Amino acid sequence: MAIQQWNEDTLVVRLSDDPALSDDMEEMRARLGGGCCDVVLDLSDLTLLVSSGLASLLRLRKRQIEGGRRLILCCPQDEVWGVFLATGLDTLFTFVPTVSEALAQMQTGKA
Repeated sequence: MAIQQWNEDTLVVRLSDDPALSDDMEEMRARLGGGCCDVVLDLSDLTLLVSSGLASLLRLRKRQIEGGRRLILCCPQDEVWGVFLATGLDTLFTFVPTVSEALAQMQTGKA
């Protein structure tokens, strides 16, 4: 996983190909602390997502909302997008096609 501090309020996180997202979420939790930043999650390297990974994303979403912060997911591969569609979670998260579009939304406050 790669974490980039895009600006003082936004992290861009490129998740690794771990279906459970366990290591990535642990590292991100440590970095975010009390929800200090908006988060763009780049899913482009993720080829499979299992229930524990979905649960981690839901916890992150809840933490971001409680902290008044935003979360945007981008670049999901077809298999991962299918999991979101099949579970109905595609309506809970904000998805955009690219990291650039996610960052643009963060800047304009539309996320």
